[in-house]
Amino acid sequence: MKKACLFFLSWAWIAFGEIHAVLLAGGGGTRLWPLSTNAFPKQFIDFGDGESLLQKTIGRLLLIEGLGEIAIATSKAYEPLVRLQIEPYESKASIRILIEPERKNTAPAIAFACKALMSRAKPQDAVLVVPSDHIMEPEEDFAAAVRSVLPSIAAGKIVTFGIRPTKPETGYGYLEMGAPFDPAVMTVEKFIEKPNKERAEKLIQFENVYWNAGIFAFSLQTFWSELSLYAPKIASLSSLSLSEMEHAFSEMPDISIDFALMEKSKRIVGCPLEIDWSDVGSWDSMYEIAEKDEDGNVLKGKVCHLNAKNNLILSKKRLIAAVDIEDLLIIETDDAILISKRGESQKVKPLLEKLGSVP
Repeated sequence: MKKACLFFLSWAWIAFGEIHAVLLAGGGGTRLWPLSTNAFPKQFIDFGDGESLLQKTIGRLLLIEGLGEIAIATSKAYEPLVRLQIEPYESKASIRILIEPERKNTAPAIAFACKALMSRAKPQDAVLVVPSDHIMEPEEDFAAAVRSVLPSIAAGKIVTFGIRPTKPETGYGYLEMGAPFDPAVMTVEKFIEKPNKERAEKLIQFENVYWNAGIFAFSLQTFWSELSLYAPKIASLSSLSLSEMEHAFSEMPDISIDFALMEKSKRIVGCPLEIDWSDVGSWDSMYEIAEKDEDGNVLKGKVCHLNAKNNLILSKKRLIAAVDIEDLLIIETDDAILISKRGESQKVKPLLEKLGSVP
């Protein structure tokens, strides 16, 4: 069986030749407000270790054997930030910046990027779609998982990647997986929208339920075939030349890849990722993944404390002095200060809606 799997993987590698990557970097960011804003979203932020989340993502992609082109889909407003941050990697990989004509959600963005890749890629080549703002450890295991799904992609499947839940998270969608399709993937029985806390607590009790990581892989020919079935408007515009598609981009529907394709296609399979993962979607998730001191605190910048425990305190400029506090989030920037109980940072979004705009 092992020899057969290795032969299958080898055959898939010959069939594909290269694995291209579409890196989605056009989204604005408010859930990590006030550090992350629409003008400077979280994918461009260095949280203290010398690399932004975008740069970490590129570094992770470089570990994938057989990597071809990296297409970074972003907006005109973020182009200068992307161009600056990819400089250390341009000698190590073929990186192309694609400017989305306007923000139209992930399905049009992915179609636009796949169209651009066709100038170099073959129809049977694999494409990996990844967000630009995730953290994964160990990164080598992710690279190996991508290689392991090549046989499924060669068989015409679209692969989505799932993460074993560690808590009843209400900010993620979930995947219910079924029987094995091959040694690396299983069938996907159901996509589950972001649940309330009660349902999330029930979902994580099942061994076949995973967080939806928002990472996908497919061949170009499978992508276009399925898109023509389930998102014909996007597929029809994608039949134009790249420049014509760019001019007609305003006609694209504003729809996510999940709603446009993933939740409708009969070709979906899931690959469980046994890694530490975070979409850094809130200050609580940042606290969970960050290194803590002996008192359980995550402290960055000018911070002095006395008897403070289990806090995340980030100072960008001013000194923050804390006495006898516990389980708080305190984030200071030039423009604002956020103070919240730990466990409640998902309320940042409705808070900003109440403010009316992001400062």
